[in-house]
Amino acid sequence: MKRFIRNSVKETFDNLPSGICYFDKNGVLTLCNYRMYRLFFDLTGKDLQSLPEMQADLKGDLIGGRKENDIFLSEDGSAWHFSQECVTTQDGSTYTQVVASDITELYRRQRELEQDNQRLKEYAERMRRLSADIITLIREEEILNMKMRVHDDIGRSVIATRRFLQQNRPMSELDLLVWKNAVSLLKHNTELPQEQDALASLMSAAYGIGIRIILDGKLPEDAAAADVLIAAIRECMTNAVRHAKARELYVYLTCDGKTASVAITNDGAVPSGRITEGGGLTSLRFRVSQHGGTMQVRHTPKFELMVSVPFGLEENR
Repeated sequence: MKRFIRNSVKETFDNLPSGICYFDKNGVLTLCNYRMYRLFFDLTGKDLQSLPEMQADLKGDLIGGRKENDIFLSEDGSAWHFSQECVTTQDGSTYTQVVASDITELYRRQRELEQDNQRLKEYAERMRRLSADIITLIREEEILNMKMRVHDDIGRSVIATRRFLQQNRPMSELDLLVWKNAVSLLKHNTELPQEQDALASLMSAAYGIGIRIILDGKLPEDAAAADVLIAAIRECMTNAVRHAKARELYVYLTCDGKTASVAITNDGAVPSGRITEGGGLTSLRFRVSQHGGTMQVRHTPKFELMVSVPFGLEENR
């Protein structure tokens, strides 16, 4: 019966998933399971005999497998970690216990994490380069906006000048403010206008091309948001004269504390069908979207342009 129990204990000990062995106080091997025997032989090509021999062989070059820091990788793809501690029995005897733990799954996950971290570093570097490109794009966008503004201002000036010539009116009545603004932009001397200056310039430009702006509400204090809304009004003003032969432009401005909006209509001819956005409206839509805003164009029952932009546009950009 005792032999049966002893054999059962030995069989269970040998079948443990971890390698385990014990050495007496002199470093002599006293007990070792099959997993530890097999693992040590696969790694070193030697039979396990003593603790000093085991420690020396595991620190040296391995015959089978390889070592990464304190992790041992066998040729079958499994990963092992060796730990050592002293244990004392009930009779006071002291032994050194060495355990080889199977950490294959943990090692695999660690490797995946390292690969993920490497990919994140690569993504971060790409984002850094992308951020530098964005700065360049913003600078190019600002140049494009200036060119668009000069184009619009000169276009309105040409229309106004032609009207004066056709009506044989004295040139002294021609408002040259728009021409001056265009020239100033070309010389890079113009700063972003304040609300009143912007409105005054807009009203003057409207008078020059033969249309009256009827304004309901006021521009937001947020300068960047106001600049986008002014660009929308300016685009509608020019298109209303060119395409709808309008005499009045109706502008409705609203602010809710976080967003500024404008709705623009006119008294001109109603569009005959869905509006195809040309270069001006397309550029305006791009500018609005770049600032995190929205833009809608309706053609029925009358033309209407609606633009909404959030405050703090510099941050969104």
